[in-house]
Amino acid sequence: MSGLTARHGCYLSSDPAAVAMNVTEKTLNRQFGRIWPRHNNAFCELLVALRRQFDGDLDRMLVLAVIGSPTLARGRIEGMSYTDCMALERPDDEPAPINLQSIADYSGIPRETVRRKLRDLEQLGWIVRRDNGYLVATTRAAQDLAPATEATRS
Repeated sequence: MSGLTARHGCYLSSDPAAVAMNVTEKTLNRQFGRIWPRHNNAFCELLVALRRQFDGDLDRMLVLAVIGSPTLARGRIEGMSYTDCMALERPDDEPAPINLQSIADYSGIPRETVRRKLRDLEQLGWIVRRDNGYLVATTRAAQDLAPATEATRS
């Protein structure tokens, strides 16, 4: 979570792009009573949608999110519209290294549980293993999870 600072249960960005969107600590503090209820409602809707999509298995959802995070965080989608992001084919360049052990270390999910979740996600076609063993989220995952993504946009 580089570039983010935890304050009062919120993450405040030090990223210039976020600041350009007027997401500053001053704005958040001043508008907290207006922002927080909307954020909390959207977050609850997202968790409910994801719980349904993942048949109640939020650990599997978290494993997929950890795998997908490097793809999003490397600036590959900055400036893209929602439609463009949903149609995005995964780039051929090497993703940030992520493997079973790094997922377990980062998430706190036991290694054997992560192994089972990875197997499930591969069977669904939501992740693939590259030749070097690194894991990558697929376009199919984004398409299949579009209803959950839509829950965050309303």
